[in-house]
Amino acid sequence: MPFPRVTVCSFNPIKRTFVEQLNSTRDLSDDLLDYLMMFNSDAMTLYGRADGQQLHSGDNVFKQYVATHPNFTADTFFMNAGFSCSDMFKMCSFGGRRFDCCKYATPVFSDLGKCFTLSVQDSEKPWMKMQTEPGIAAGLQIILDSHLEEQFDSETDGVTPVFSSAFENGFRYYVHANEQIPFLASEGIAVSPDSVVYSALSSSKYILLSSKAWGNCSDSWPPGYDFAFPYTAAMCSTMCKAKYFNRLCGCSPSIYNYESNFVDCTPYETYRCMDTKMKKVVNQTTLNIEMPTCEECRVECRSQVYHSFNSYGKGLSRGALIWLSKQGQWPILHMKSNFQVVNVFFRDMSYTEYIQKQGMSLTELLSDIGGNMGMFMGMSVFTIIELSLFLSKIGWIAFSRKRRDYMYSKKKSEEQHEKELEDVVTGFKLFRHRKSGNDMSRLREKIKGLPMHRVTSEQLNVSKLAWENEPDLERRLAKVTRQKSALKEHKDHQTEQVGRGRAASMFRSRRSRSETAPATSHIT
Repeated sequence: MPFPRVTVCSFNPIKRTFVEQLNSTRDLSDDLLDYLMMFNSDAMTLYGRADGQQLHSGDNVFKQYVATHPNFTADTFFMNAGFSCSDMFKMCSFGGRRFDCCKYATPVFSDLGKCFTLSVQDSEKPWMKMQTEPGIAAGLQIILDSHLEEQFDSETDGVTPVFSSAFENGFRYYVHANEQIPFLASEGIAVSPDSVVYSALSSSKYILLSSKAWGNCSDSWPPGYDFAFPYTAAMCSTMCKAKYFNRLCGCSPSIYNYESNFVDCTPYETYRCMDTKMKKVVNQTTLNIEMPTCEECRVECRSQVYHSFNSYGKGLSRGALIWLSKQGQWPILHMKSNFQVVNVFFRDMSYTEYIQKQGMSLTELLSDIGGNMGMFMGMSVFTIIELSLFLSKIGWIAFSRKRRDYMYSKKKSEEQHEKELEDVVTGFKLFRHRKSGNDMSRLREKIKGLPMHRVTSEQLNVSKLAWENEPDLERRLAKVTRQKSALKEHKDHQTEQVGRGRAASMFRSRRSRSETAPATSHIT
């Protein structure tokens, strides 16, 4: 497994020999030194612990010193006053094989001053890049030197000790991924002189969904954050606080001002700005400092976290001290008072990967909706389309007056059409009823039984001559009508005579039958 980076910081940020050399002019007072130690303090810690009047006097001393030393800055002071790599790292080994610590260590600035980040992955040797088996023997081992003799001790030198917000001697180290800032991304692990610490690591990898895929993570800086270093949520929160202080105070505390993107605030400027521009009274009694929430800083989409399970051992063995004295010619008394051993290793060759996925894809969502609607409501895709069209038309009618007028006229025309159609159907039914009420077959027989009166050509000629000789149109129509009436009366008279003749013949036939019928005899 690829081995993480290890950043080591000393609890003693400045060397006494450097301060004594710097104070050759005798203008670096204890008050100025105490004031400089507050530059790396967190803003909330500084406001809660510091005294405003003491900070004000310290700030005056600092400004006087800067006036006589124009090139002096707090950052350069801590970088020069801190321990060098060879002072801190005495021996390093990976998988039981020794290597040069300082070849792969780079100095970084943190809240503890000057620190060193050890990256074995940058080595050109393959056996240093990864741990191939679990256990202490296959991991990284670092032997550190605290150099307690470089601390200010009032018992031996009469100088007031310097408090740097650390309550113990020794070192603090961080195990973190390559792109992360150590003191922001990981909890620190402390180790004191004459002790051994074992850090068994377990790795967890997080892969989250971005905002484009229904997630809430981000891999890029928010709008207004134009920085070149990689994005992390912790770094974004730090730069958010730096921007907040810079907007209100015109400067930023050095602990937030990563890579010096803004002007550094002095401790007094930070305290004064928080006291005058960030303080808020709650319930008329409680004071609260308003700090930015930095809601725009979302968690990164891909991250790797190393969790350490630490165990400690007190005191270096006599055999270890003798063996170390042969390796570097270090005095045993010095090693017993200042040396500590750090072991960092993977406890097992595996890691846990957390992948965030959608609880339901679009296809599953549509299938679920369609299944429930089909089962409980009997709806289908076509029903949804029809319902959508219906609702859209209802909305169109509700918001468009022209559409309402059109639908009203259309409804009236449809009602008129339906009424006409009903009239036609009613008339047709009445016609069929009349037709079915009269016996058509009898009517045909009656028509066939009527005598046919043929009109001769002479009669037609007479009618035609009478029609042509009459100049008046009304008289013509009257003559034709009289001729038709006379013709009809003649036909009715003939029909009546034929009917009487048929009835008389039927009577005679019945009578003859009755007369010719045999007589019936009665036998007693």
